[in-house]
Amino acid sequence: MGKVADAMAALDKDGLLAEVKAEIDAHRDPIEIVEDARKGLEHVGSEFEKGKVFLMELMWASQIFKDAMELVGPEIKKKHGSSQAKGRILMGTVKGDIHDLGKSIVRDLLTAAGYEVVDLGVDVPPEAFVERIRSFQPQVLGLSALLTAAVSQASVTVEDLKKAGLRDKLRVIMGGGVVGEIKVSEFGVDFATNNANEGIRVIEKWIAEAKGG
Repeated sequence: MGKVADAMAALDKDGLLAEVKAEIDAHRDPIEIVEDARKGLEHVGSEFEKGKVFLMELMWASQIFKDAMELVGPEIKKKHGSSQAKGRILMGTVKGDIHDLGKSIVRDLLTAAGYEVVDLGVDVPPEAFVERIRSFQPQVLGLSALLTAAVSQASVTVEDLKKAGLRDKLRVIMGGGVVGEIKVSEFGVDFATNNANEGIRVIEKWIAEAKGG
């Protein structure tokens, strides 16, 4: 990994921001800077999955990644502002659940990879998903649910999409702490995982397929 990735993986905020600024001053392509930071964040996520990194450290990694993106964002718009996004993804935590960390990490990684991502936040009712799908027209809908009591809201959301005639037009992925244990057929989603990296791979695969790639 490069210096940006190493600082990100080490959870060194000051070092990360310093390296990002140095790369910007050296006129490096901002997309490459983001890719390096993304690799560092993915490393932290991998270490968390192995039990080598704790939740607070994962939350800190997400925050400093956002801080770095605030520096790089304007540079991306300057250099690549007219470039077309790879695809459109709508995300949100289902009604009755306010957990946000995993979804935010996936959102930031997808944004960094060049996708247009709209995040509706937490405690999102089914009708809000339906309304935004109509206007945004994403290829993928990502539903997040950590609480067991809220998981059933995913099926309510999918049913509302069917009633609105929108379900056949997009793929639906569900993520969260207990999600890996569910049967996707019971909730009407196309895929479920509690692994952020796996979820991103699936989303990228779906969008590539939708484009005929």
